[in-house]
Amino acid sequence: MTTQQQTQTKEFNKFQELVWPIHTYELKKFLPMSFLMAFILFFYTLVRDLKDIFVQYHTNIWAGAGKADTAQLISALKIWYVLPAAFLVVIAFNFLMNKFDLKKTFYIIVASFMVFYAVFGFVLYPNLDSLIMSTEQITAMTEAAPQFFRTFLTCLGNWPTTLFYVISEIWGTMGISSLFWMFANATTMRHEVKRFFGLFSLIGNIGVISAGVTIKTALKDASIENVRMLMIALLAVAATIMGIFWYINNVVLKDPRFYDEAQIKPKKKKEKVSVLEGIKILFTNSYLLLIGMLVMGYGISINFAEIILKAHMREAFEGEQYASMQGNISIFTGVFSILVVFIGAFILRTCKWKTSAVITPLMFLILGGVFFALVLYRQFVAAQIFGMSALILATWVGIIQDALCKSIKYSLFDTTKSMAYLPLDEDTKTKGQAAVEVIGGRAGKAGASLIQQIMYGIVPNIMSHVVTIVGIFGVTVVAWTLSVFGLSKKYETAVAAKNEEELK
Repeated sequence: MTTQQQTQTKEFNKFQELVWPIHTYELKKFLPMSFLMAFILFFYTLVRDLKDIFVQYHTNIWAGAGKADTAQLISALKIWYVLPAAFLVVIAFNFLMNKFDLKKTFYIIVASFMVFYAVFGFVLYPNLDSLIMSTEQITAMTEAAPQFFRTFLTCLGNWPTTLFYVISEIWGTMGISSLFWMFANATTMRHEVKRFFGLFSLIGNIGVISAGVTIKTALKDASIENVRMLMIALLAVAATIMGIFWYINNVVLKDPRFYDEAQIKPKKKKEKVSVLEGIKILFTNSYLLLIGMLVMGYGISINFAEIILKAHMREAFEGEQYASMQGNISIFTGVFSILVVFIGAFILRTCKWKTSAVITPLMFLILGGVFFALVLYRQFVAAQIFGMSALILATWVGIIQDALCKSIKYSLFDTTKSMAYLPLDEDTKTKGQAAVEVIGGRAGKAGASLIQQIMYGIVPNIMSHVVTIVGIFGVTVVAWTLSVFGLSKKYETAVAAKNEEELK
């Protein structure tokens, strides 16, 4: 850090230090990075909401199944389709990183998603009825198959919807966790990290709110015209993402104030490694394995909370109302994230990494506890509470719980997780991060989905297993919390070692 930068970082008054510790000259870097996050989150939120809506209303289900069974289809999608795809994506990502640099890899990945959503909007969705199997065909196929494989076959018969779900799940991991935060880690200098990382989501979550509003207004019905319009919007957003990325690399980072080689060392020429090296690193490096435990903890806990929430939403809301409630969740998440970001940014600047990182699982435990308490009350005590429908109350509390937990995840979990990669060497950081984010994230959700599939095999109604789900949720969050404490010791040691190395 230059003497000028050291002086400038001390010029904040108490109010600025608490609320907006960004210098005016730093806006040239801070704002483009924040808008990059906003557009990536808009893209992510829009496809995340759409994939659930499409499975809910555009999947032919075998005979005798009703709306409640779409939860079973979603868990099947995650275990049978998303998890294998996640492994393939890690292999492809490592191949691209070996062959190209991060810049070219970024463009290739975003462009690939653009191609898919263009094909879906203009080819697959307009011909959906002729591409998917009929209910009668799926019924005949599934009745001839063992019970365990019926959901797999149902998803296969609805392959365009399944493909949309899988690609959208992969973008959810690749877009924000791998591409954005990997880029942020590679370009944010040490004296900027604690001030910038916590505030990126302030502007970034405008994208989440915008996507929620878009779903509520543009998807009043899932007509071909409306879906095509949403796909065009995604293409425009993806082009904007690449444009902002180009601007940051070719304009912002050319300014010596924002890219100091003394703090961000250029990548060394390294030997190419096997495409499976990133996956091997994950399972042989205890530090990365602990980060993976955090990611899996989040994936499992949010999966079990959401499957009960969505079961309540399907029971409480019909048709257009369900899509509207999906939009509400995204809007609430964005608003809560903006409110939480100031608190989160202050915590990141003033507290140790351990304190910042443990807040997310603790909030999951508290907020999830309230939601599940209402669910259990409705299940075993009474259908009314305080003169209100326990179903409606539990649903709304679940929606608020889901939005709050996600906002805390975006503000603190993602930031502290990204900070945990900083002390690692470049090779481990690049390939290990991709493996942790894609494999760890998918394994958590797929593991939860596998447990759900076993539950469905016993009793085909998710609400019959709510007590077991509450127990798994509690154990997972406790294990997640313990992993934070384990990782914090290694993190502090790694940071101290890296600082000592750089002083030599």
